[in-house]
Order: sequence, then structure tokens, then C-alpha cells
Amino acid sequence: MIFCLLFAATTAAAQKADRSQYPQPGAPQPLQLPEVQQFKMDNGLPVYLVEQHGLPLLQFILVSNAGSICDPPGQLGLAEMTADMMDEGAGERNALELSEEIDFLGVSLNTYANREELGLRLFTPVSKMDKALPLFADVLLRPRFEAEELERKRTEALVALAQAHDEPQAVASEAFNQILYGKEHPYGRSGSGTEATLKNLTAQHLRDFHRTYVTPANSFLIVVGDIETEALKKKLSGALSGWQGGQIQSRDVPPPPQQEQFAIYLIDKPGAAQSVLRFGQPGLSRQTPDEYPITVMNTILGASFTSRLNQNIREEHGYAYGARSFFWQPRHQGYFIAYADVQSDVTGPAIREFLKELNGIREVSEAEVDKARNYLALGFPGEFQDVESIAANLADVIFYDLPPDYLNRRVERLLAVTEGQVEAAARRYVDPEKMILVVVGDRGLIGKEVEALGPVTYLSIEEVLGKVPEIGERE
Repeated sequence: MIFCLLFAATTAAAQKADRSQYPQPGAPQPLQLPEVQQFKMDNGLPVYLVEQHGLPLLQFILVSNAGSICDPPGQLGLAEMTADMMDEGAGERNALELSEEIDFLGVSLNTYANREELGLRLFTPVSKMDKALPLFADVLLRPRFEAEELERKRTEALVALAQAHDEPQAVASEAFNQILYGKEHPYGRSGSGTEATLKNLTAQHLRDFHRTYVTPANSFLIVVGDIETEALKKKLSGALSGWQGGQIQSRDVPPPPQQEQFAIYLIDKPGAAQSVLRFGQPGLSRQTPDEYPITVMNTILGASFTSRLNQNIREEHGYAYGARSFFWQPRHQGYFIAYADVQSDVTGPAIREFLKELNGIREVSEAEVDKARNYLALGFPGEFQDVESIAANLADVIFYDLPPDYLNRRVERLLAVTEGQVEAAARRYVDPEKMILVVVGDRGLIGKEVEALGPVTYLSIEEVLGKVPEIGERE
């Protein structure tokens, strides 16, 4: 009887609830991360520690200034191949033995390389640290670079390059970088290598690259999790003993050439059901003073589901599954890009709608700015829910030499962005009249409607990626 009364009361209360209005989100709260402790090991390696004692977990990230911009001429793909090979056998274990030991411990240990950095990540329970840290040290300090494993990885890279010829998105991305920067520019050339450069890489090339760039002087280490400073110092001193030397490595990266007028490049992909669109122009470095206005502006334009581009291209017209935009901001001058993969038969209309939105972002409403500010501010704390994401964000701050209070003051600074600042950023950094447009699609279907939008430069896939590589053939 009591249950029935409670149920009736609950039902009545539910019936009286006002569901005509969406519930209002709470006010954005400032983020306050735990203190970042910093020390240097005897070999000069900077270490940054954030103690998180809620769960017995640890995340290590070792970052070196050693991305593909460091690849010597004729050795494109060297940084990525070096990173890829570091965990293919290290210390006393070959590739299979190392992989089995990592799986047995239940830890995650992986390497990576991108345009500007080479890194190593270890995620481990505290209970497994004493066994996992020596594996981390072996991969970092003592990779084997065995010839047999290099041949296997070389074949994988060549297969990926061959597959890219059939992937319009891969063709568009490579073409975009080449056209915007130039084929010989550190940001314009292929970070994954070409058939010729991949076939010329030797194990000695990898050893030399590793010896030059993966050094204490050219690296830093982030640690987040359930460990105290003195305990960490002791563990690292044992695991990384003998790692010495090196010097800070840097690379001058010239700015991309300025585009004087809207230019269209069409790459023919016969039979393509979609047209891959990539609009863009030179952008900004990671240290731009306009960081917050461009972030709010781009959220309105193309960085959220309710952005103008997505609402137009996807929701209103149904031209594509989605449309996005972002600023790539490396250490040097990056780019702005807006993109979508649209149905072939609406290529012309989709391009016109893109251009309308890219021009229209110069005028925004206060309501849009307020919505974007709150979207960013309310979502930002979600990027710090675990030790992995805390470590990744901290590594970003250290690598790009951002202010020490960057993370703690980000919400405050986003909320301070004004409507006028957003419009000024749009006028300065989003100019369709000086953009390039890369289109990958079926020329027979879309050529005439693309030509109606302006002069078109036609390219072939081979002009962008080279010929389809011969797998297994060494030069």
C-alpha cells in the first residue's frame, strides 16, 4: 500500500513538471589543476609531475623535438619509421617477445611521430610500474632497429602508400599541404615518405636519427598519477641510467607563400561517388595572441555539431554527413581548413554554400558568441577526466612553450571573448578570396560545375602521390 502511494505521488509530481523549456546548464566553472612539480634529472632531462592519488594509475609521456620536419632530403619518412621501429624489439627482447610482455603486464606502451615531435607513451597501473618502466626504458634507449623488422615495416608503409591512391581523403590531404606550402616545404612534403625514400631507408639511418634527436637535452618527460616526487626520482634514476648527452634541436620553417586570389585544384578520381572538398589558407602558430577569438569564431563556423557549416551542409541541404573547420597551429605558421565529403551531384551547390558561410562568419550575433563561449568553457574540464588526458594537455603546454597558467586560465579567457573580437578574427584569418580549394572527385561528373566557379588547375593522383609503388622492390 505504501509503495502504491509513493508511486502515485511520484507520478503526480512528474505530470506537473514543466518540460516546455530545456533545462539551463550551470555557469562555467574555472579549472584549477593540481600543482605541476618540476625537476631535472642529473642528465638534464626536464621532468614534470602532476600527482593524482585517486586511482593507482600512471601515465608517462616522453617527447622529443624530432618530427618529420627533421627528415633529411632524400629520407622522407625517417622520423615516422624511427618511431614505428622503436617498439619493434628493444633491449633483450625481439619484437614478438616485447609485444607479449606488454600484453602480459596489461599496460599500454606505444611510440608516435608527427610533423614536429617524436614521443613514447606508457600507461600502467602502479602495481605494474616496476616491470613496465624497464620496458619503457628499453624502447626509449635501446631499440634494436633490426633489419628484418625494418623490411616488414617498410612493406607496410609502401602498402599504405599504394592504398592512399584509392582513398580520396588521403589524396586531398596530401594535395592540400603540397599546394599550400610547396612540395619541398617541411610542412608540405610527405611525413610518411615516398616510394623512393622509403626504399632507401636503412637501419643505420634510423640509428643515426635516434642518436641525434632522442636525447635528454632534446626531450622532456611528463608523469601524471599516483606517485610522489622522491619516489619518481628514484625510479627514473634507475630506469634511465646511462642516458646522457645530446643538444637541443631546432629547425627553421619558412612561412607558406601568400595566396593572392581564390584558386581551385581538381584531382580526377573516376567513379568517385563523392567529391572531397578542402578549403584553406595560411593560418597561425600555436603561440598566436588571437588564440581565444579564433577558437570562439571557429566554434561558431565549423567546430561543433551546431556550427554554421554543419547546419547548412548537413542539416539544411543534406549534401554531406558533416562539415567542419579547424586551425592547425604548430610551432610555426599553420593553416585554416574547412572540409566535407559531399555527394558528387551536388558538388557545385555545396561549394557555393561553403563560400557563403566562409564569407558570412565576418558577422556574428552576441547570442552565437555566448553559446560558443559556454560550449567551450563547459566542455573544457572534460578534457581532464583521467591521467592520460591530463598528461597530454600538459605535454602540449610544455612543447609549445605556453604560459604556465595557460590551462588554469583558459576558461576565464574564453569567456572574456567579445563579439567584436570574433568578427575581427574572422576578417583577418578567414578570407575566401585568398583561399585554395582542393576537390577530389569524378571530373566527368563535376568538371563543368567546378569550372563555373573559377579557373581550375587539373592534377592527377600520380602528380600528388607519385606512381603506385612496387611492393617488395628495393632501389
